[in-house]
Amino acid sequence: MNAKDSKDSRDQRKDHARASTRDTARDTARDESARQAPNGQHGQQGQRVQRGQQGQQGSAGRGDQADQGGAVYRVMVKMRIHPGMERDFERTWREIAATIARQPANVGQSLAKSPDEDGVYYIVSDWENEEKFRRFEHSPEHAANRMRLDPFRDPAGTSMIPMLVLERMGGRSAPTPGRVRVALYLNEPESDRGSIESAYHQISTTLAGRTGLRGNELLRSLRDPRRYAVLSEWDDVPAYREWERSPEHLPTTSPLARYHDKGLGIFGSYEVVAAY
Repeated sequence: MNAKDSKDSRDQRKDHARASTRDTARDTARDESARQAPNGQHGQQGQRVQRGQQGQQGSAGRGDQADQGGAVYRVMVKMRIHPGMERDFERTWREIAATIARQPANVGQSLAKSPDEDGVYYIVSDWENEEKFRRFEHSPEHAANRMRLDPFRDPAGTSMIPMLVLERMGGRSAPTPGRVRVALYLNEPESDRGSIESAYHQISTTLAGRTGLRGNELLRSLRDPRRYAVLSEWDDVPAYREWERSPEHLPTTSPLARYHDKGLGIFGSYEVVAAY
């Protein structure tokens, strides 16, 4: 072997050693990445899995928080409509409600009509929380909706009560036209805190399974936490009237009798005209 061949052989051995060192380092880094990546994923794929998992956890966390935080924000508006304009008002409300239903934060809406007071309607809309409702309330769309309803309503007969839904008994389907809703207004003395909720649960337990009763809710005013409303839903007017005239009606509901809020007229009964 001459000198040139010897030099080439030494260079080849050096190149092989360097290549071997690079391969060893690459394999070591890959093994380390495999140990650190979740589920045995490597490199960037492992990082994508982590980000995906964090995104899912974040979404789940928000859902849990919404479920725990909780209470649905409800707005109840009472309107007295000018005589002879009821049908046009109902049609306009349906058109407006269809647009509001496209709002992601809107949970549901209903329009109820009093069977006892001519021209009196009750609009109920539910929202994910107060902040999202207030955002809609100050939007150009809401201002346009109000302008469309203004010609129909008597300003003196219009009032709005924002509330949080605290409890809901019963899990039946959404209300449909023909059903009846009854709103009972309550006022709790400062010295008797918690008594209304206790009485509500007592009465609701007794009423469980009552023919014609589809469910009821306990609502608390956001303006005055001492004021409550119980909103119940019935199959139709005859079903509600039968309960109202039954001998067990007054004894069953007596635990709440002393909390009646006479300033709001104690209660109102409304027939559901439309719902979304």
